[in-house]
This record gives sequence, structure tokens and C-alpha cells, in this order.
Amino acid sequence: MGVPSVSEHVAADLREASNRLGHRRVSSARTAGVLAAVLTMAGGLVLPVSASASDGLRAAPANLMRNAGAEKTKPKPNPAGGKVSVSGWKPAKGTYFTAVAYGAPAGFPAKDSPGPSKRGGNFFAGGITGGTSSASQTVSLSRYTKLIRSGKAKFRLSAWLGGFGTQADYATLTVTWRTAKGAVLTRKTIGPVTAGQRENITCLLQRTATGKVPTRARKAVITLRMTRREGTYNDGYADNLSLTITK
Repeated sequence: MGVPSVSEHVAADLREASNRLGHRRVSSARTAGVLAAVLTMAGGLVLPVSASASDGLRAAPANLMRNAGAEKTKPKPNPAGGKVSVSGWKPAKGTYFTAVAYGAPAGFPAKDSPGPSKRGGNFFAGGITGGTSSASQTVSLSRYTKLIRSGKAKFRLSAWLGGFGTQADYATLTVTWRTAKGAVLTRKTIGPVTAGQRENITCLLQRTATGKVPTRARKAVITLRMTRREGTYNDGYADNLSLTITK
């Protein structure tokens, strides 16, 4: 049996969203089935597997981030109603960084949309307005000082990143390694996931990066940034963020 084209699904969803809501949002649940086939055939994409499975580890190392999946937050029933306070994160001044529940109205990612298999109930989003929206948290590396000084400390930065339909809004995750006094050593960024990489479907795809922790690093500043390119809502999405350090 032939698989319908993504463009046919997107067009149908756009017509339905326009009729019901009067603005451009796509129901990702209706396209979840076709996306699985598309991602399997498309080259260069990361398939939606769970983070624990992709790690290939018997015992996962500790995630250094706080509230890494927006689960310690109670989203508004209608995300367009405004932002919420996201514990563990310090929003940039004037930002509308927020958390949204899977399955929220108007075409946000659904509970069964392509994305992390163990996703909880919420995800991060850019919010109701603004060209960019961001928040950060600072993590002490004191428990890893000896390992870091030895030059053998390795890190893994991971996140599920995505956006809405055909729109070009996106999210990135950056770790900045700093000295005890706050001097910047190096940075590493993952993302964005583009609309083309998502096959113009509302979903999240996993991105990861690995490397060595600088020997003088004593703090890690983690910044989640969403950028709006189209529409009135900043539809940069992120979930299941992770920063781990191992030998």
C-alpha cells in the first residue's frame, strides 16, 4: 500500500486548521504515521528513538540539568494565554520562554506526535511573542573537579528539538564552559532542527554532541534559545534536555 506524500497531509491539515482556528497551525497527530515512514527513508535524520536506548549504556550517568523536561511546571490550558514560570530556568529579560502541555489546542505537538518515546506531559516553547526567547541555568561541576583536572572528562549534550509545521521557527541548546571566576572557555551548541529536516511536520528530533570538558571548567552555563521566523507565536520546541559528564 502506497504511503501518501507529506505535502498532501500538510495541505489537508492546513485547510482543517484554517477552518477550525483561523490561523496557521497543523495537527501533528494526523501526520504521525506518515512521518515514521518518511524519517526512515530520509537520509541524515535522527530517528525518534528514546534517549536511553540511543545511549547504549547499562547505567545512565547523572543528568546535570534541573527541570530538563519541563515536568516541574504547570502549563496554561491555552498556551496563547501567556507564559508560565518554569522552575530551574532563568529567562532572559523580556522573554516569553514557557512550557506547554503535549496535546494543547491549536496544533501543538500531541502526546503521540513524533518525538521522544519517554516524554512526560510537557515541553519547552518560545512563547506568545518576541523574535527570540531564551532561558539559562548554571551548573556547578565541583563533584567532577578531579576528573576534569585530569583531562579525561567527557561530556554529552543532548536534546529533542523541533518546531511547527512548515514554519521556520527553531530551538538550540548551548553549553558554555566557564572557570570558577566566570571566564568563558569554550561553547558547544546543538540544533537547530529545520522545517526541512522535519519534513514540514510538527515534531521533535533528537540532536546530540560530545566532546572533552576543558580542564579549567568549574561551571557549565546551559542556554535554551528559541527563534521565531514566522507567525505570531514562537514555535521553537524542546524536550528531554541532558548534559552528562563521564570518564
